[in-house]
Amino acid sequence: MNLIKKYITMFRADMKEAMTRRCGLDELNNFIMLIGFIFVLIALFTSNWICTLFGAIFIVLCYVRVFSKKLEKRQKENSIYMRYMGGVVAFFDYYKLCIKMRFRTMQDTEYYYFVCNTCHQIIRLPKGKNKISVRCPKCSQTFVKRT
Repeated sequence: MNLIKKYITMFRADMKEAMTRRCGLDELNNFIMLIGFIFVLIALFTSNWICTLFGAIFIVLCYVRVFSKKLEKRQKENSIYMRYMGGVVAFFDYYKLCIKMRFRTMQDTEYYYFVCNTCHQIIRLPKGKNKISVRCPKCSQTFVKRT
C-alpha cells in the first residue's frame, strides 16, 4: 500500500511539472467543451454521425488548447473571445452566483444571502427584519431588500 502512495505522489508531481508550461483551462476552452458535449448529446438522441463527428472535433480541439505550450497564442485567442463574449460570460457567472446564494439562503435558518447588482459582493442579512435599507460594504450602493 505504501508503494502505491509513493507512485501516486510521483505521478502528481510529474503532472504538476508537465502542466506548469501548458495553457490549461480558460473561458474559451469551457465554451468549446460545452459545444462539443451539446453535439454529443444531440448525436445520442438522434443517432446522427455528423453530430458525433462535430462533438468529437470540438472536444479534441479543447484538449489541444489545454495542453498547448503556445501560451501567448492561447491567451490572445481567449482575450478575443472575452472581448466579444465577456458580457455573456459575466452575466452567467452572476446568475450562477445568485442561484448559489438562493440555495444557501434556503439552507440557513438565520440569514438571507444576496448578491450586489453593481460589484457582485455577497451580502448577508438577518431573516425576519421585513424591508430594510442595505448599503453594500464594497461599492457603497444602497438599496431596499426584503428579508
